[in-house]
Amino acid sequence: MKPESKLREEIYLLENRIEQFEGIENRTQEQESVLKNMREGVRDLKLQLPVDGPVTLQNGFLMGGVGTRGGGIANALTPAVMGRDYRSMFNLGRGTLDTAGFKDCAEFLRVIDSGRYDPRLEILNTMTEGIPSAGGFSVPVEFSSEWLDASLPAEIVRNLCKVYPMTSETKEIPGWDGSDMSGGATHGGLTMQFLAESAQATAQTPKMRKITLAAKMAAIYVNASIELVQDGRDFATNLQGALKKSIGYGIDRYCITGTGAGCPQGVLNAACKIQVSRETGQVKDTLVYGNLKKMFARQLNPQSAVWLFNMTSVPELLEQSIAVGLGGDFVPLMNEKDGQFTIFGRPVYFHPSMPALGDEDDCAFVDFNFYGLGLRKEVWIDQSDAPRWDYRERSYRILMRFDGMCTLNAAVQPEHGETLSPIVTLAERA
Repeated sequence: MKPESKLREEIYLLENRIEQFEGIENRTQEQESVLKNMREGVRDLKLQLPVDGPVTLQNGFLMGGVGTRGGGIANALTPAVMGRDYRSMFNLGRGTLDTAGFKDCAEFLRVIDSGRYDPRLEILNTMTEGIPSAGGFSVPVEFSSEWLDASLPAEIVRNLCKVYPMTSETKEIPGWDGSDMSGGATHGGLTMQFLAESAQATAQTPKMRKITLAAKMAAIYVNASIELVQDGRDFATNLQGALKKSIGYGIDRYCITGTGAGCPQGVLNAACKIQVSRETGQVKDTLVYGNLKKMFARQLNPQSAVWLFNMTSVPELLEQSIAVGLGGDFVPLMNEKDGQFTIFGRPVYFHPSMPALGDEDDCAFVDFNFYGLGLRKEVWIDQSDAPRWDYRERSYRILMRFDGMCTLNAAVQPEHGETLSPIVTLAERA
């Protein structure tokens, strides 16, 4: 049987093709036949999906979500979405999205900045009612989609983690209490059994837990001089470009380093994190082969984890090599192909929010399949002259809500050996 992820990908592609064919007027008999076959193909693929919805197991742990069939806790939880783009997350299809009557995003920003009455803004203003601390104007769906999708290709976390669309203040997502595998059990109690003929099986009850994501308000503030706003060439377009980059950077920053206090809990502060000690006698502000191989050995799923570093680690990483044979040949530890760096065959990413070389947690080996990110659909924008009146500057504020946290609450004790975790970091070398 095909993997569930492959089945859902094929369903997604087929449904898109069906939508295209259904938009053809005066279809030929051949096109009708193709359309019929595609619809039957979608039906057959859906029959191959797990009965209880999108559940994916990897190394004995829940990676996806739980469907809505059946009762109990599974009925209250929501599966992660397959697509990370705005349309896929919120099931908006491939049609034209609402622009609230604006030609493009630049016109929308210029109208807001003009301070003049516009009936289109009045409608958007009423859409913020009941949203705590929002204010301003609700950004039309088309432009929200554009802003959030523009930064997606350059982001790390949103492309790798489990993403959940949020349509309310909170979202409950699934997790298993599977931190103790010392007795050969997974998912908090599931163990393989062998039965003699006609022997009675022992019922097993896995321990499942609910994880609650609570949408937290994130803000991006921009100040610009009145002269720049009024006279600057394409100010609205440049502002839009800056906002796109800031949104993507902010999501990555807080999902990596967030404390969890009033903001998402980043992977570096997860309860299940394992921190590997430095090597005996290791010089301060260095990385050595021993650090990385020990981190690899403590990763729960090394075949799906990625490395995270600050750019200050680049010189040290490029100098790391492994001696091979008596001849003294050296093989570089970090390799590059088509612009992608790897260590032990796993991708390497650099992000400015990671601690500098030598500091605690400056090196992380993370499986983001164990990280859940909940994202609200709405984005708001506001502008005011009041905060920087004395400086003749205008302030712009972008508001959005999201939350994130690791779905495993403790390191895993395997049947044999040291504890393992989807988040492994390196201790300080001071």
